[in-house]
Amino acid sequence: MNNAKKPMASWCIALNVECPKCLEYVDLTDIGDFWEGMEIEAREDLETYCPECGHEFVVDCELG
Repeated sequence: MNNAKKPMASWCIALNVECPKCLEYVDLTDIGDFWEGMEIEAREDLETYCPECGHEFVVDCELG
């Protein structure tokens, strides 16, 4: 058996959207409470907001 240390793999998860009001590019996973109660799956009608301008909006998510 090879005694070399195994390399580590790390997850990189993003949920990107453009705010329909200010057109700012937003990663919804960076919003503070995004992960509370969240399961990773395709979702419809996910309520969110833009951290730049505060605009609240609803998105549908797709697995890509």
